[in-house]
Amino acid sequence: MDGRVLTRGRAVGGVARRIGAAVAVRATLALAGCGSASSSQSTSSGPISELTVASASAVSTLSVNQEAGSANYQLAALYQEGLTGVNDKGKVIPALATSWTTKDKNKVWVFTIRKNVRFHDGTTMTVDDIVDSINVARDSKQSPGLSVYWPDYVKSVEKTGDDQLTITLTSSQPDFAMQVSNTAGLFVTSESFRKKEGSDYGSSKGLIVGTGPYKVTEFDPSSHVTLTKFSDYWGKNTGPKKIRIDFITEDSTRQLAFRNGKTDVAFNVPVTQISQWESGGAKVTTYPDRSYYGLTFDSSVKPFNDIHVRKAVSYAVDKKGIVSGILKGNGEVATGIDSPDQLAGWTDNNRSKAAKKVADLPALSYSLAKAKKELAESSSPDGFTATLTYPTGYSAVGQASLALAQSLKKIGVTLNVKEIPLEQWLNEIGNGKQGVGWMIYNPTTPQPNEISSWLLAAGGKGSNPANWEDSAVAAKTDSIGSLTDESAKLDAVLDTTKTALEQDVYSPVYWGRSAVATRSGIRLTGIGTYWLGTNWAEDFIEG
Repeated sequence: MDGRVLTRGRAVGGVARRIGAAVAVRATLALAGCGSASSSQSTSSGPISELTVASASAVSTLSVNQEAGSANYQLAALYQEGLTGVNDKGKVIPALATSWTTKDKNKVWVFTIRKNVRFHDGTTMTVDDIVDSINVARDSKQSPGLSVYWPDYVKSVEKTGDDQLTITLTSSQPDFAMQVSNTAGLFVTSESFRKKEGSDYGSSKGLIVGTGPYKVTEFDPSSHVTLTKFSDYWGKNTGPKKIRIDFITEDSTRQLAFRNGKTDVAFNVPVTQISQWESGGAKVTTYPDRSYYGLTFDSSVKPFNDIHVRKAVSYAVDKKGIVSGILKGNGEVATGIDSPDQLAGWTDNNRSKAAKKVADLPALSYSLAKAKKELAESSSPDGFTATLTYPTGYSAVGQASLALAQSLKKIGVTLNVKEIPLEQWLNEIGNGKQGVGWMIYNPTTPQPNEISSWLLAAGGKGSNPANWEDSAVAAKTDSIGSLTDESAKLDAVLDTTKTALEQDVYSPVYWGRSAVATRSGIRLTGIGTYWLGTNWAEDFIEG
């Protein structure tokens, strides 16, 4: 399961939620005839009794409020819900709210709350529980991973009836219904349970309570999480009776577990190893996951406060070589921040049209000659030494980092590449100490500018991972949410992205694809770019 990057948590903590960019479930593959963790090896089509998934990313808490990486979001999709949800096509749908209306030019949102919804502890959900969950999500101290979804334009959250909740905003926000989904900023829990557990909420001791189709029964941050089907779930759930997600961060160990029949499914199988995973009879399916991989430069850290230094590094990135050689074509050279698949939401879901729009953005292309020229014009003409870290579980990023180090060596720059634990990497994003770092962001919502809305919140230190300040860009980025015309929104995103690329505070490298592997005897019935924000367990059946 993967990370908004990052989430920060959307990577973790204000920054972390967003990286969400950023956390990946990289799991395993099974070989035919090797045995399986599932209860049956039957080849007949039908529901699976038990499903075991191997993940390349561990989570330190079950609470997305505290840690909002993609892995946290994908787990929570099974056990917690928001007022709304998002289906596998990216459309906002009812969840704990059966319907909603808006008035006063999208400033007042009234939600009708679903009746007789049970929490996993057997208690009945009330409007007060939802109000409490929202207030916690809005608090940056209690919810470093989610509060970014609840900016200052939220004026009030009130219970206005036994089954009614009203949220009043200070500005028009036509897309607000998406913000209160469990792919964005709301994960409803029992107020009494949260207060009772205190600091243990979301931990292996306190676990977590939600209203989703699955109930968490075991959690060990160093090992696994186990979920069982919730019998009192208000909706339908045709998925397995039991799901176990094992945290196996080392690639070879994870693949060995799969070969030995200890796991059934792998999310985000390394695209560099697809042929190896398929060699044993397993099926690997790839799909565009809207992820962004690129370099971030902190212009407050020397020598990256010099645009010539930043451009020297950007010109040294062989993007086409990375996509064709390292990713084996399972990716696309990024010319901007938000991918065409993400921006298609503002082009009537016309990906080709969105791709044409981003093709002309001024991202720098590989040229060692230009890299050398920029370095010569910089404040460090004789070169410099810097460190570039990447998170465990992202072997392709590690290989891309080493390739960049080799290119930079040719112009006199020493780049030390270091692999670090995912949680450490998330916590270091935007810390004001790293001059250059990777931004890995896996969007959790269908909001077309989810990634750029954070990267281009150019209000200075702490507002974005580059600690970049540009008042005009920040103002235009903030205004996008109040626009109703989708073409105007797209133009605003492209304009602000253009400024960031011209200043070279961000250097896009590639837009990624994810790979899902299933063992022989397990069939994946549906998959898509928004798939892991749904009850994804339902889509695995025997057959």
